[in-house]
Parts: sequence; structure tokens; C-alpha cells
Amino acid sequence: MGSSIVLTGATSGIGRATALAIADRADLLVLHGLEPERAVGNLLRSVRAVMRPETELIYLAADFGDLTVVADLVAAIRGVTGPIDLLINNAARPGPPGRTLTKDSNEVTFQANYLAQVALTSGLEALIGNGSRGRVVNVASATHLSARLRLDDLTFAGGGYSPSAVYAHAKLALVTYSCWLATHRPRPSLEVVSVHPGVISTPLLHAMFSITGDAPEHAAGNLSHVAWLHDDNGVYYDERRPAPPNPEATAPAIQESLHEVTVDLLRPWAC
Repeated sequence: MGSSIVLTGATSGIGRATALAIADRADLLVLHGLEPERAVGNLLRSVRAVMRPETELIYLAADFGDLTVVADLVAAIRGVTGPIDLLINNAARPGPPGRTLTKDSNEVTFQANYLAQVALTSGLEALIGNGSRGRVVNVASATHLSARLRLDDLTFAGGGYSPSAVYAHAKLALVTYSCWLATHRPRPSLEVVSVHPGVISTPLLHAMFSITGDAPEHAAGNLSHVAWLHDDNGVYYDERRPAPPNPEATAPAIQESLHEVTVDLLRPWAC
């Protein structure tokens, strides 16, 4: 049986491999990427080649570095879907070489890897698991284990900036949000998990770390496995294994503090 699936960051690396891995499981597949549709024709042809003939494929472009554009993406997805069975928040970008703020005055890595994911999930929440089982899979990173949330300095104005530090910080925020949402989910039919997909050889990895990794298909296999599990609300996965996340992510006081800050930052774009 197919389902309605939304996958962000689908045009390269882990996202591209995941799109190809899950395409035959969907009745409706909505793919998101940074590039305009005319630039991703090869991807769309490849996905269509492995889809069932009756599956509908929709591609939507949006830059997560602009929260107005993210709000427009929410509206566009709402316009083409009914109930959503699966949302995979995979879109991410590496920390840039130097501290960079978006036009929305947020540190760009925190916005693209965390705030935009929360805005998208919140905007689609009413559709996920509405009438049937629904699932949010937030793609995290084991780097979050080394981070601490800087709730009083989210833009790193006070120093301590490095590309890997801001990336780990954003991923810690995403895992913390996953734990918060799992506790505050609007209905029992909605399950929320987060997953470290592995150390994967992608441009994102190589932009921040001088290491090699597994092929993107390895991560796609892990995400596909986790995507169709159930009765695991709130679990953090290290690849396919449940694992303890950073203790900050499970601390209720930290969850609530991050939630309050996040609501305030996203208030102008609330859908």
C-alpha cells in the first residue's frame, strides 16, 4: 500500500538516494530542493523510473535560508496534498567558513537546519497522521552529542564559531525539538523520531570534516528502515539502533526553553 510522502533536501546526497529508495512506496511523493525544477530534471526522471505508474510526483523548490520562502513552501504543500503519512526532514547545509546571518537575522546554519524544519513541520502538523498513522522523521547527526545549546547566544555573536560547531548546535536543536514534539504531539496517530543516518560521503560532510564516509545509499537504507517503523514515538536512532541522544535533548526544562525561543523567532511566519 502506498502513502503520501514529503521529503526535503531531495536533490543531492542522502536526500537524492532516499528519494530513489522510497519512490516505490508512495502514492504521492512531494520532493523539495533548493534548485529550480528545470535544474533537477535528471533526478525527477530517475525517480519516475522507479515509481509505480499511478504515483504522483511533485517537485517544489525553496531556500531554507529565507523563512518567508519556507512559509510559501508550507502553503504549496498544503495545496497539493491531503493527509500526509510521512514527512522526512532531511534538508541541511554545512556551516559556512565564517559566521553568517540570514536576512531574518538568524545564524544561517541554525535557521536552515533547525528553524526551517520546525516551521515546515508545524505548518503541516494538522495533515500528518490525520485520519491514519503519520510519522515525522528528523534527520539528525551524531555530531549533536558533542554540542550544547546556546539559548542565550543562538547567533554565536559571543564567539566560539566554527562550521562544525554551528552544524552540531543546529542538529542538537533538531533532536531536542523532536523529543519535545514527541511529548506534545497533537494526536496519538502522529509519531516523531530523529535519526543519525551514518557518516556519509557527501559534499556537506567534506565541507566541514576531512574524513570519508559510506555511500549515500547506506544512509538511504537507514532512513527507509526507520521511516516504516512504528510504536517508537520519541526515539533517537543511531542508524538503525535506538540510542540515547544528548542528555540536553531529553531535559524537559531545556526543551521548553528552546520551544519558547523558537516560537518567538518563528512568530512572524506562523502559519
